[in-house]
Amino acid sequence: MTYEDTTNPYPAALPSVASCAYDTAWVASLPDPDRPERPRFPAALEWVFEHQGPDGSWGGEIAYEHDRILSTLSALCAVTRFKGDVRTARAVEAGQRYIWQHAHALSREPVELVGFELLLPTLQSRAARAGVRLPSYLDIYAEQRRRKLALIPSELIYSPKVTLVHSIEFLGDDVDVSRLASVQWENGSVGSSPAATAFFLHTRESEAAVEYLRRCLALDGGAAVPVVHPCETYDLLWSAYHRFLGGERGPGLLPAEAVKALRAALDAGEGISASATFPLPDADDTAVAILLLRSMGYDVKADALSPFERDGHYASYPYERHASSGVNMHVLDTLKWLPPTPERSAQIGRILTFLADTRTHGTYWIDKWHISPYYATAHALAALADLPEPHSHVADELARTALDWVRQTQNADGSWGFYDRPTAEETAYGVLALRHARRLALPEDDWRLELAVDYLLSRHDAEHPPLWIEKCLYTPRNIVNAAIEAALQGASRRRVSEVRFLGPPDPLPRGLVAGAGSARKRGPRGGRR
Repeated sequence: MTYEDTTNPYPAALPSVASCAYDTAWVASLPDPDRPERPRFPAALEWVFEHQGPDGSWGGEIAYEHDRILSTLSALCAVTRFKGDVRTARAVEAGQRYIWQHAHALSREPVELVGFELLLPTLQSRAARAGVRLPSYLDIYAEQRRRKLALIPSELIYSPKVTLVHSIEFLGDDVDVSRLASVQWENGSVGSSPAATAFFLHTRESEAAVEYLRRCLALDGGAAVPVVHPCETYDLLWSAYHRFLGGERGPGLLPAEAVKALRAALDAGEGISASATFPLPDADDTAVAILLLRSMGYDVKADALSPFERDGHYASYPYERHASSGVNMHVLDTLKWLPPTPERSAQIGRILTFLADTRTHGTYWIDKWHISPYYATAHALAALADLPEPHSHVADELARTALDWVRQTQNADGSWGFYDRPTAEETAYGVLALRHARRLALPEDDWRLELAVDYLLSRHDAEHPPLWIEKCLYTPRNIVNAAIEAALQGASRRRVSEVRFLGPPDPLPRGLVAGAGSARKRGPRGGRR
């Protein structure tokens, strides 16, 4: 597969991963090498100015302060990098005010972002040097930063084979420029991260890195970049997994070329990573690949999951500080497709204990890769279904408690939403969760499902707010749309036809039915989305 094929597997109306303020601001802060007083990518800087919200912040529409504060710090560093004017002064004043008003909320949020404990102090120092006034109590992560760095051998800090490379901008002024050259990957990026690649370019010129950023900018009209690129394997697997949760089976789940590549990697005992250009396999992509292939009738090995086993659970990557409940749900779901053995039974038992211990309020789950508990809880209910004896009793008890929480938290209009607004994505997860009521012999929820379908139909043209966790919150459009399609699989044929009719006129990847609003549509955060 060529690099071009890898980066754009789906010729869609919009890029799969929506652009974000955090990485775009890093790109916008790069100076022109010939005229350092000007930005290298002026359209990116203009995008940053346009996307400041009415409250002064940058970031996603959902007010999740880890995302808003880190994105705002990154944006303030960009808008103050070049000669300022009245617009710059106003942007800084509003951004400062937002951080002072909301920094205290960081400690109340349930899950951090990727590398947050490393990135926050670096962005704080960078913004302060640019003249941004910040509260002294902003950085409450000094101990977490120390613990995270203690997990990683010092000789691996500059290794391209450790996930730290994806957030290498955390080094800031402490970077060893002579060692930084080792972190660049073959596609020109640093860790498939526009932000990390921009940081790299602050220290040295690299035409390969510049070309990588240009490819990222081209995904969304030349002005903004996503938080990660490319991620075509992740995009493909998780879209297919959501369709699987909706009941789809058979050879249509994955294209033949992907099946061939995934089978070859797994048969060789290798894990699966987010992209052919991302040389760091993870347990999530590996587990889902095994599950999908086995469900399609392929006898693939599960040996590639062994390196991710820990004491009582599975890790996403080496050197992580927090275990992912979602990873363990997906491994559990995969184990159901493996031959019954005493070892498999023991693995199922350990994961059930882990999931029982990691519930929030002893009721539902929140995963480290998604801020909404409806995502993790819907995936948990799927994994807990139809487990063999002697595990089915424990699994059913966990499922009943979680399902009751889902049922009781549905809004009057049929939607679900954990934060300050309902969303189509979370409503889709609510629908997928409710489908387990009949299996557990609980009361019929047809009226709840009908309300939810009505809500999803009313939101067919909406742009989905970022809920997925990276260095900032982001939206993987194809994956979210696949979840919505999966939720609608239980609707009548008339209703499914109605959804497809209401879809956008531009060509979309196979199976997408919702959420393809205009890339230049003005939204509640101000500016273009």
